Amino acid sequence: MNWRAIPEKWRLLATRADAMGWREALRVSLMNALRTPADVVPLANCNTKNYFPRKSQEDRAQQKNLRRAREDAALSLHDASNIDRIYPLVFHHGERLIRYARIPARKESKGLVVFFHGFNSWFHTGPLQPFEHFDLLAPWDTFGWKRQGSWFWGEKGNGFVAEMIQALIREHHPDPAVPLFCMGSSMGGFGALWHGISLGCRAIYAMAPQVDLAAKIADYGSDNRNNPYGFLQGASTDSLPDLLGLAAERETLPPLFLIQNLYDPVNEFSGHAYRLLEVYHRKRAWYGLRVHPGILHEGDGSQAEAELFFSIVLDRAPDAACP
Repeated sequence: MNWRAIPEKWRLLATRADAMGWREALRVSLMNALRTPADVVPLANCNTKNYFPRKSQEDRAQQKNLRRAREDAALSLHDASNIDRIYPLVFHHGERLIRYARIPARKESKGLVVFFHGFNSWFHTGPLQPFEHFDLLAPWDTFGWKRQGSWFWGEKGNGFVAEMIQALIREHHPDPAVPLFCMGSSMGGFGALWHGISLGCRAIYAMAPQVDLAAKIADYGSDNRNNPYGFLQGASTDSLPDLLGLAAERETLPPLFLIQNLYDPVNEFSGHAYRLLEVYHRKRAWYGLRVHPGILHEGDGSQAEAELFFSIVLDRAPDAACP
Protein backbone atom coordinates (compact mmCIF):
# COMPACT_ATOMS: atom_id res chain seq x y z
CA MET A 1 0.00 0.00 0.00
CA ASN A 2 1.22 3.50 -0.87
CA TRP A 3 0.76 5.28 2.47
CA ARG A 4 1.75 8.64 1.01
CA ALA A 5 -1.26 8.49 -1.33
CA ILE A 6 -3.80 8.11 1.50
CA PRO A 7 -4.00 11.78 2.50
CA GLU A 8 -4.66 12.75 -1.14
CA LYS A 9 -7.42 10.14 -1.41
CA TRP A 10 -9.01 11.42 1.79
CA ARG A 11 -8.85 14.98 0.48
CA LEU A 12 -10.60 13.88 -2.71
CA LEU A 13 -13.27 12.09 -0.66
CA ALA A 14 -13.81 15.16 1.50
CA THR A 15 -14.14 17.36 -1.60
CA ARG A 16 -16.75 14.99 -3.01
CA ALA A 17 -18.59 14.96 0.32
CA ASP A 18 -18.80 18.76 0.31
CA ALA A 19 -20.28 18.68 -3.19
CA MET A 20 -22.67 15.71 -2.92
CA GLY A 21 -22.87 14.58 0.69
CA TRP A 22 -21.02 11.78 2.46
CA ARG A 23 -23.35 8.97 1.43
CA GLU A 24 -23.06 9.72 -2.31
CA ALA A 25 -19.33 10.45 -1.99
CA LEU A 26 -18.71 7.04 -0.40
CA ARG A 27 -20.83 5.32 -3.06
CA VAL A 28 -18.91 6.99 -5.93
CA SER A 29 -15.55 6.19 -4.31
CA LEU A 30 -16.53 2.54 -3.84
CA MET A 31 -17.74 2.26 -7.47
CA ASN A 32 -14.48 3.77 -8.72
CA ALA A 33 -12.47 1.31 -6.65
CA LEU A 34 -14.39 -1.67 -8.07
CA ARG A 35 -14.25 -0.64 -11.73
CA THR A 36 -12.43 -2.88 -14.20
CA PRO A 37 -10.43 -1.62 -17.21
CA ALA A 38 -13.42 -2.42 -19.41
CA ASP A 39 -15.55 -0.09 -17.31
CA VAL A 40 -13.04 2.74 -17.55
CA VAL A 41 -12.07 2.28 -21.20
CA PRO A 42 -15.08 1.45 -23.44
CA LEU A 43 -12.77 0.26 -26.23
CA ALA A 44 -11.84 -2.70 -24.01
CA ASN A 45 -15.32 -4.15 -24.62
CA CYS A 46 -15.13 -4.01 -28.42
CA ASN A 47 -14.80 -6.81 -30.95
CA THR A 48 -11.37 -5.70 -32.12
CA LYS A 49 -10.66 -8.83 -34.21
CA ASN A 50 -12.74 -7.20 -36.97
CA TYR A 51 -10.90 -3.87 -36.80
CA PHE A 52 -8.79 -2.52 -39.67
CA PRO A 53 -9.29 -5.37 -42.18
CA ARG A 54 -6.47 -5.50 -44.73
CA LYS A 55 -8.83 -6.48 -47.54
CA SER A 56 -11.90 -4.58 -46.47
CA GLN A 57 -13.72 -4.78 -49.83
CA GLU A 58 -13.31 -8.56 -50.03
CA ASP A 59 -14.21 -9.06 -46.37
CA ARG A 60 -17.32 -6.91 -46.66
CA ALA A 61 -18.47 -8.76 -49.79
CA GLN A 62 -17.98 -12.08 -48.02
CA GLN A 63 -19.95 -10.92 -44.98
CA LYS A 64 -22.75 -9.62 -47.23
CA ASN A 65 -23.04 -12.97 -49.01
CA LEU A 66 -23.11 -14.84 -45.71
CA ARG A 67 -25.94 -12.66 -44.42
CA ARG A 68 -27.99 -13.15 -47.58
CA ALA A 69 -27.58 -16.91 -47.29
CA ARG A 70 -28.83 -16.72 -43.70
CA GLU A 71 -31.86 -14.72 -44.83
CA ASP A 72 -32.81 -17.48 -47.27
CA ALA A 73 -32.47 -20.19 -44.63
CA ALA A 74 -33.88 -18.30 -41.65
CA LEU A 75 -37.39 -19.76 -41.47
CA SER A 76 -36.19 -23.37 -41.58
CA LEU A 77 -33.59 -22.93 -38.84
CA HIS A 78 -35.63 -21.56 -35.95
CA ASP A 79 -38.16 -23.14 -33.64
CA ALA A 80 -40.78 -20.48 -32.93
CA SER A 81 -42.76 -22.57 -30.44
CA ASN A 82 -42.11 -20.10 -27.60
CA ILE A 83 -43.45 -17.03 -29.43
CA ASP A 84 -46.66 -17.08 -27.37
CA ARG A 85 -44.53 -16.55 -24.28
CA ILE A 86 -42.23 -13.91 -25.79
CA TYR A 87 -44.94 -11.85 -27.50
CA PRO A 88 -48.03 -12.86 -25.51
CA LEU A 89 -50.36 -10.00 -26.45
CA VAL A 90 -52.32 -9.40 -29.66
CA PHE A 91 -53.33 -6.03 -31.10
CA HIS A 92 -56.10 -5.88 -33.73
CA HIS A 93 -56.12 -3.06 -36.25
CA GLY A 94 -58.79 -3.32 -38.90
CA GLU A 95 -58.63 -6.80 -40.40
CA ARG A 96 -55.01 -7.34 -39.36
CA LEU A 97 -53.30 -8.16 -36.09
CA ILE A 98 -49.82 -7.93 -34.63
CA ARG A 99 -48.30 -9.66 -31.61
CA TYR A 100 -46.42 -7.66 -29.01
CA ALA A 101 -45.02 -7.63 -25.49
CA ARG A 102 -45.69 -5.06 -22.76
CA ILE A 103 -43.32 -5.18 -19.78
CA PRO A 104 -43.67 -2.77 -16.84
CA ALA A 105 -40.64 -1.15 -15.24
CA ARG A 106 -39.12 -2.87 -12.20
CA LYS A 107 -39.40 0.36 -10.24
CA GLU A 108 -41.24 3.64 -10.66
CA SER A 109 -41.65 4.33 -14.38
CA LYS A 110 -40.27 7.49 -16.00
CA GLY A 111 -41.82 6.83 -19.42
CA LEU A 112 -42.38 4.30 -22.21
CA VAL A 113 -39.67 2.77 -24.44
CA VAL A 114 -40.72 1.17 -27.74
CA PHE A 115 -38.28 -1.61 -28.70
CA PHE A 116 -37.96 -2.51 -32.41
CA HIS A 117 -36.28 -5.85 -33.21
CA GLY A 118 -34.10 -6.60 -36.23
CA PHE A 119 -34.76 -8.45 -39.51
CA ASN A 120 -35.41 -12.21 -39.50
CA SER A 121 -38.18 -11.78 -36.97
CA TRP A 122 -38.17 -15.49 -36.10
CA PHE A 123 -34.60 -15.18 -34.81
CA HIS A 124 -35.40 -12.31 -32.45
CA THR A 125 -36.58 -13.51 -29.07
CA GLY A 126 -37.83 -10.08 -28.04
CA PRO A 127 -36.95 -8.04 -24.96
CA LEU A 128 -35.20 -10.29 -22.46
CA GLN A 129 -35.63 -8.21 -19.32
CA PRO A 130 -37.52 -5.18 -18.06
CA PHE A 131 -36.02 -1.73 -17.66
CA GLU A 132 -35.47 -0.39 -14.16
CA HIS A 133 -37.35 2.88 -14.71
CA PHE A 134 -39.12 2.60 -18.07
CA ASP A 135 -42.11 0.60 -19.26
CA LEU A 136 -41.36 -1.41 -22.40
CA LEU A 137 -43.48 -1.97 -25.51
CA ALA A 138 -42.16 -4.41 -28.14
CA PRO A 139 -44.11 -5.09 -31.38
CA TRP A 140 -43.26 -8.22 -33.40
CA ASP A 141 -43.02 -7.54 -37.15
CA THR A 142 -43.84 -10.72 -39.09
CA PHE A 143 -44.87 -8.94 -42.28
CA GLY A 144 -42.71 -8.43 -45.35
CA TRP A 145 -40.65 -10.89 -47.39
CA LYS A 146 -41.15 -14.45 -46.14
CA ARG A 147 -42.80 -12.90 -43.05
CA GLN A 148 -39.37 -11.93 -41.72
CA GLY A 149 -39.98 -8.22 -41.25
CA SER A 150 -41.24 -5.14 -43.07
CA TRP A 151 -39.02 -2.51 -41.42
CA PHE A 152 -42.06 -1.77 -39.26
CA TRP A 153 -43.49 -0.03 -42.31
CA GLY A 154 -45.33 -2.23 -44.84
CA GLU A 155 -45.30 -4.19 -48.07
CA LYS A 156 -45.40 -3.42 -51.79
CA GLY A 157 -45.69 0.32 -51.33
CA ASN A 158 -48.39 0.11 -48.66
CA GLY A 159 -47.39 1.43 -45.23
CA PHE A 160 -50.08 -0.45 -43.31
CA VAL A 161 -47.63 -1.84 -40.75
CA ALA A 162 -46.52 1.67 -39.77
CA GLU A 163 -50.18 2.59 -39.20
CA MET A 164 -50.61 -0.47 -36.95
CA ILE A 165 -47.45 0.30 -34.99
CA GLN A 166 -48.44 3.90 -34.33
CA ALA A 167 -51.98 2.86 -33.35
CA LEU A 168 -50.44 0.34 -30.92
CA ILE A 169 -48.16 3.02 -29.47
CA ARG A 170 -51.06 5.45 -29.05
CA GLU A 171 -53.05 2.81 -27.17
CA HIS A 172 -50.20 2.27 -24.70
CA HIS A 173 -49.11 5.91 -24.63
CA PRO A 174 -52.35 7.90 -24.37
CA ASP A 175 -50.88 10.73 -22.29
CA PRO A 176 -48.49 12.97 -24.29
CA ALA A 177 -47.06 14.25 -21.01
CA VAL A 178 -45.49 10.81 -20.42
CA PRO A 179 -42.05 10.67 -22.09
CA LEU A 180 -41.82 8.37 -25.12
CA PHE A 181 -38.55 6.81 -26.34
CA CYS A 182 -37.57 4.49 -29.22
CA MET A 183 -34.71 2.03 -29.62
CA GLY A 184 -33.71 -0.68 -32.10
CA SER A 185 -30.97 -2.32 -34.11
CA SER A 186 -30.60 -2.78 -37.91
CA MET A 187 -34.17 -3.07 -39.25
CA GLY A 188 -35.24 -2.10 -35.75
CA GLY A 189 -32.92 0.88 -35.93
CA PHE A 190 -34.84 2.09 -38.97
CA GLY A 191 -38.11 1.46 -37.13
CA ALA A 192 -36.93 3.39 -34.09
CA LEU A 193 -35.81 6.33 -36.24
CA TRP A 194 -38.89 6.38 -38.49
CA HIS A 195 -41.45 6.13 -35.70
CA GLY A 196 -39.43 8.13 -33.20
CA ILE A 197 -39.08 11.09 -35.57
CA SER A 198 -42.66 10.72 -36.85
CA LEU A 199 -44.11 10.77 -33.34
CA GLY A 200 -41.71 13.39 -31.96
CA CYS A 201 -40.42 11.11 -29.19
CA ARG A 202 -38.04 12.34 -26.49
CA ALA A 203 -34.95 10.42 -27.69
CA ILE A 204 -33.82 7.56 -29.96
CA TYR A 205 -31.15 4.90 -29.36
CA ALA A 206 -30.16 3.07 -32.58
CA MET A 207 -27.52 0.49 -33.47
CA ALA A 208 -26.40 -0.23 -37.07
CA PRO A 209 -29.60 1.17 -38.62
CA GLN A 210 -30.59 1.15 -42.26
CA VAL A 211 -31.50 4.68 -43.31
CA ASP A 212 -31.96 4.76 -47.10
CA LEU A 213 -34.22 1.87 -48.18
CA ALA A 214 -34.13 2.95 -51.83
CA ALA A 215 -30.35 2.50 -51.77
CA LYS A 216 -30.82 -0.99 -50.33
CA ILE A 217 -33.22 -1.89 -53.16
CA ALA A 218 -30.61 -0.74 -55.68
CA ASP A 219 -28.02 -2.84 -53.85
CA TYR A 220 -30.17 -5.98 -54.25
CA GLY A 221 -31.15 -5.14 -57.85
CA SER A 222 -33.82 -2.54 -58.52
CA ASP A 223 -35.81 -4.88 -60.80
CA ASN A 224 -35.92 -7.70 -58.23
CA ARG A 225 -38.88 -7.77 -55.82
CA ASN A 226 -38.02 -11.21 -54.50
CA ASN A 227 -35.85 -10.08 -51.59
CA PRO A 228 -36.36 -8.32 -48.24
CA TYR A 229 -35.98 -4.79 -49.63
CA GLY A 230 -37.55 -5.23 -53.05
CA PHE A 231 -40.68 -6.58 -51.35
CA LEU A 232 -41.18 -3.17 -49.70
CA GLN A 233 -41.47 -1.33 -52.99
CA GLY A 234 -44.62 -0.59 -54.94
CA ALA A 235 -44.60 0.62 -58.54
CA SER A 236 -41.53 2.76 -57.86
CA THR A 237 -39.19 3.79 -55.06
CA ASP A 238 -41.41 6.85 -54.53
CA SER A 239 -43.69 4.53 -52.54
CA LEU A 240 -40.98 3.85 -49.94
CA PRO A 241 -40.66 5.56 -46.56
CA ASP A 242 -38.11 8.37 -46.96
CA LEU A 243 -36.39 8.67 -43.59
CA LEU A 244 -33.94 11.36 -44.73
CA GLY A 245 -36.80 13.39 -46.20
CA LEU A 246 -38.84 12.97 -43.01
CA ALA A 247 -35.95 14.21 -40.87
CA ALA A 248 -35.25 17.13 -43.21
CA GLU A 249 -38.82 18.41 -43.11
CA ARG A 250 -39.15 18.32 -39.31
CA GLU A 251 -38.56 21.54 -37.44
CA THR A 252 -37.03 19.68 -34.49
CA LEU A 253 -35.49 16.21 -34.13
CA PRO A 254 -35.25 13.93 -31.06
CA PRO A 255 -31.83 13.55 -29.41
CA LEU A 256 -30.12 10.53 -30.99
CA PHE A 257 -27.42 8.13 -29.85
CA LEU A 258 -26.05 5.85 -32.57
CA ILE A 259 -23.57 2.94 -32.61
CA GLN A 260 -22.20 1.26 -35.74
CA ASN A 261 -19.17 -0.20 -37.49
CA LEU A 262 -17.64 2.02 -40.17
CA TYR A 263 -17.66 -0.62 -42.94
CA ASP A 264 -20.84 -2.45 -42.01
CA PRO A 265 -21.44 -4.84 -44.97
CA VAL A 266 -25.22 -4.43 -44.68
CA ASN A 267 -25.31 -0.64 -44.57
CA GLU A 268 -22.05 1.21 -44.73
CA PHE A 269 -21.92 4.15 -42.34
CA SER A 270 -21.12 6.72 -45.04
CA GLY A 271 -24.18 5.75 -47.10
CA HIS A 272 -26.71 5.51 -44.28
CA ALA A 273 -26.29 6.86 -40.75
CA TYR A 274 -23.76 9.49 -41.80
CA ARG A 275 -26.31 11.04 -44.14
CA LEU A 276 -28.88 11.23 -41.35
CA LEU A 277 -26.31 12.84 -39.08
CA GLU A 278 -25.74 15.48 -41.75
CA VAL A 279 -29.41 16.43 -41.36
CA TYR A 280 -29.02 16.47 -37.57
CA HIS A 281 -25.94 18.65 -37.90
CA ARG A 282 -27.63 21.03 -40.31
CA LYS A 283 -30.55 21.47 -37.91
CA ARG A 284 -28.19 21.72 -34.91
CA ALA A 285 -30.03 18.83 -33.26
CA TRP A 286 -28.46 16.81 -30.45
CA TYR A 287 -26.72 13.53 -31.28
CA GLY A 288 -24.00 11.26 -29.96
CA LEU A 289 -22.30 8.39 -31.76
CA ARG A 290 -19.76 5.63 -31.44
CA VAL A 291 -18.36 4.44 -34.78
CA HIS A 292 -15.87 1.58 -34.73
CA PRO A 293 -13.32 0.89 -37.50
CA GLY A 294 -14.74 -2.59 -38.08
CA ILE A 295 -16.59 -4.49 -40.81
CA LEU A 296 -19.37 -6.59 -39.24
CA HIS A 297 -23.07 -5.73 -38.99
CA GLU A 298 -23.05 -5.29 -35.24
CA GLY A 299 -22.41 -2.82 -32.45
CA ASP A 300 -21.66 -2.69 -28.75
CA GLY A 301 -24.90 -1.07 -27.67
CA SER A 302 -27.01 -2.45 -24.84
CA GLN A 303 -30.33 -2.07 -23.10
CA ALA A 304 -28.52 -0.76 -20.02
CA GLU A 305 -26.81 1.97 -22.06
CA ALA A 306 -30.12 2.88 -23.73
CA GLU A 307 -31.72 3.32 -20.31
CA LEU A 308 -28.81 5.46 -19.18
CA PHE A 309 -29.11 7.65 -22.28
CA PHE A 310 -32.87 8.08 -21.85
CA SER A 311 -32.40 8.94 -18.17
CA ILE A 312 -29.79 11.57 -19.04
CA VAL A 313 -32.16 13.11 -21.59
CA LEU A 314 -34.87 13.39 -18.93
CA ASP A 315 -32.44 14.75 -16.37
CA ARG A 316 -30.85 17.32 -18.66
CA ALA A 317 -34.01 18.23 -20.64
CA PRO A 318 -32.01 19.24 -23.76
CA ASP A 319 -33.31 21.98 -26.01
CA ALA A 320 -34.62 20.90 -29.39
CA ALA A 321 -31.51 22.39 -31.04
CA CYS A 322 -28.03 23.37 -29.96
CA PRO A 323 -27.64 27.05 -29.01
